[in-house]
Amino acid sequence: MGAAGPSPALQRVPLDEVDEADAGADARPPSAFQRASRLAGAWSGWRARSPWRAVGVLLGSLGLAITLAVGTPSLVTAHERSTVLRPGAFDGAIRTTTAPAVRWTVRVDDRVPPLLVGDTVVVATGPGPDDRSLAGLDVVTGALRWQQPLGVDPRPAEVRCLEVDARVACTLGPDQVDERVATRSGLPPAQDAAALVLLDPATGEVLRRAPTPGRVVSLATHDALAGDVVLAAIADGVLTIRRLDPATGAARWVATRPSTFPAASTSRVHLSVGGGLVVATAEGSTLVVHVDDGAVVPPPVDAAGTDETALLSDGTLVRTRYRVHAVGVDVVSELSRGDAEPWLTTRGVPVEPMVSDGSSSLVFTSSVLAGGPMGGRVRAYAPGRADPAWHALTPAREIAVDAGGRVVLRAAGALVGLDVATGRTVWRRTFGLGMGPVFSDGRLVVVQRTAPGDGSSLVALDLRSGAPEWVAPLPAGARTVVQLGAHLYVVSDDALTALR
Repeated sequence: MGAAGPSPALQRVPLDEVDEADAGADARPPSAFQRASRLAGAWSGWRARSPWRAVGVLLGSLGLAITLAVGTPSLVTAHERSTVLRPGAFDGAIRTTTAPAVRWTVRVDDRVPPLLVGDTVVVATGPGPDDRSLAGLDVVTGALRWQQPLGVDPRPAEVRCLEVDARVACTLGPDQVDERVATRSGLPPAQDAAALVLLDPATGEVLRRAPTPGRVVSLATHDALAGDVVLAAIADGVLTIRRLDPATGAARWVATRPSTFPAASTSRVHLSVGGGLVVATAEGSTLVVHVDDGAVVPPPVDAAGTDETALLSDGTLVRTRYRVHAVGVDVVSELSRGDAEPWLTTRGVPVEPMVSDGSSSLVFTSSVLAGGPMGGRVRAYAPGRADPAWHALTPAREIAVDAGGRVVLRAAGALVGLDVATGRTVWRRTFGLGMGPVFSDGRLVVVQRTAPGDGSSLVALDLRSGAPEWVAPLPAGARTVVQLGAHLYVVSDDALTALR
């Protein structure tokens, strides 16, 4: 046999087991099962010694758990409600910090614009006039709060709603009647009938429903009306403007159009209220009356040849004349208050920014029609100055934003950011024909963009630099984006989607 090798040396191997009695600071921590066992043992011993106190603690714990389960969602909803209803940085501004996502979607009649009153979104539902209803949705969750059928007398083929003194006023109109067809047939045209409905936005209760003569073609209100509404209606080829108290149905005054004013059941009449005036415009004709008594405001003697009359949101009355010259079309506008003399005569047509924080105090004009070296250019006028402070080099007809030291033009499928002091171009972003509505919070410019094959999305740009901030895809089928309060909503075919 060969010689045996050396014996292996013995080594001490430490064990990780610790006797329960000798456990110290270096002991392994007990497992979850061991801790639960200890807690159960302690509870059993304490229950045996104090049974009634143990029952009380158990019931209290169960009550606390139920309270948290029920109350926590309510607290979260209340916090979200206060956030949603909080106004923007200025009138007309949205509230956004990050890319919004879908909060809720509800089926609606997309032909009737939604309306936010308090914390209720008022929409129309029903596929046809015979089963059309108004519905109130919770602004936070989209849950149905109430639903009010509109009836069939008259058939609510056309529904127009607006907020009046924290209530909802709606006009209901019948189907359109082509008076020319009735004339050719030898039969008298059907008498149009409408109704004015006043509802409580919180409960949907109908506070008053009253008939209104004629076919209502426009509805408006204003703070100066102190809770009244002004509506334009057409009956027997005559346009009538009424100021009504929707709570009582009483007419404050009634004004009829002059014989030259076009009026048919298919006319599109636009009503504006402000500066003590009510202005009705249709197909190039305008009727101007005083808001207090409905008396017609005669144009100034030197206003002969006025081609267009419009009322700005601040109550400024604008009379515009177009004159053709060898080098193009000359556009001159006169700005006045009511029936007073013009306080500014300027080239071009006044253009109001879609969103403005009011910090620049500039008045903007655009020459609208092309022709000549300055055709289609936006000019900016300082208050009380007849000469423009600057003119933009980019032809544009619309001003999307005037806020935060920038004037953003909407020009040929692009947004162009200008310095408010000099009119110098700072940035430009092109979106093409798919550019939709534009919004702003004073820091960002948010625009709806639709690309073939890619659907619609919201694109946010930095207002100062034009740099992209974020992109938020919109639901499939999104047609347009509207602003209710300080938040955005997507209108698609038969649906309304809230973004948060």
